[in-house]
Amino acid sequence: MLPPAVLSGENAGAGSGSAAGNGGPVRSGRSTSWILLAVITSVGAVLCWKILQPFANVILWSVVLAMMFSPMYSRLLLRTRRPNLAAALTLSVAVISVLLPVGVASLAVAGEIGDLVDEAPAKWDAWFVHPLPGSSAQRWRADLEARFPAVARLDPARIQSRLSELGETVVKQSAGIAGRLLKASVEFVLILFCLFYLLRDGALFEKVLRDFLPLSLRESEVLIHRTVEVVRASVYGVIAMAFLQGAIGGVMFAILGLPSPVLWGVVMSFFAMIPMIGAGAIWVPAGLFLLVSDHAGKGIALLLVGTFIISTVDNLLRPRLVGGKTGLHELVVLFAVLGGLEVFGLVGLLVGPAVFAIAWSLLELFRASDRREDPADPKLTGIALS
Repeated sequence: MLPPAVLSGENAGAGSGSAAGNGGPVRSGRSTSWILLAVITSVGAVLCWKILQPFANVILWSVVLAMMFSPMYSRLLLRTRRPNLAAALTLSVAVISVLLPVGVASLAVAGEIGDLVDEAPAKWDAWFVHPLPGSSAQRWRADLEARFPAVARLDPARIQSRLSELGETVVKQSAGIAGRLLKASVEFVLILFCLFYLLRDGALFEKVLRDFLPLSLRESEVLIHRTVEVVRASVYGVIAMAFLQGAIGGVMFAILGLPSPVLWGVVMSFFAMIPMIGAGAIWVPAGLFLLVSDHAGKGIALLLVGTFIISTVDNLLRPRLVGGKTGLHELVVLFAVLGGLEVFGLVGLLVGPAVFAIAWSLLELFRASDRREDPADPKLTGIALS
């Protein structure tokens, strides 16, 4: 009969051997479970994206507006101590100051585009096809042909027919205006709902986002702070400045009696958002056109306002409102704005630069972690881009 120690040793050996023998299947089973879980999670993520994709613009606009008005919500919350009331008051301010003016301007622009398309063929005929003898249009055309012989080879009648075809196309497409207005109204209501909850529960959403980011708490704070900073700088330095320049230009167009002042003000705002182009792409040609068409006083007034007010607004206010917060070079901002418009639509004006800033911040975090540097070091933020 064997000693108990030997028996216990044999039993232990058998147990360890059994465990070793079963280790492979256990690990294999766990790997299969993880793969299956990853596949199911990926399918769920894709389905969620498919569901949310039609509302991507609504969500993006809501997030941007929440970033802009969250400081106001925080101040109101400190005074009222009631999250629902503070969110409702902040939402009211957002509607009155941003959403309502944008809606009114959109309707005005749509009306002026229709009027412009209706009047364009007649205006073109009076200026280029059949100008009155001795009129300023005839003198201006003769002077233009003398300076640029290639203009004489243009066929005004053909261009007029193209303008008429464009007008007919716009009229045909106007049948879908009711559907577009309904869609815009639904999106407007959804933005209000999203903005209310993002304001009220913003801290909760931010905590969930931090938990899901594969970064440390410090790195997550740096990334989120950087994103909010870039979006706010883009709004103050791009959208606000462009709106102000477009408003001044539109008011000046209205004072001088030029057609479609709201439309041209919006167009100036759009060009003002694009670096290295600016609102001068509209008011400079308009001023020169007035100079050569027997409206020299109006042309001089428009050029003076454009030079000393519209252009100066950007140079004086942008550095104070933005400074170097974006950390992005002007060339990078140009492609970020244009690419953002192409991918995300109008909200891409803000999302485009923010995406570039987030990507660069992530690269900085990786570099800082590799060198064991502080990711919040200001020397690392915006390097090689500012």
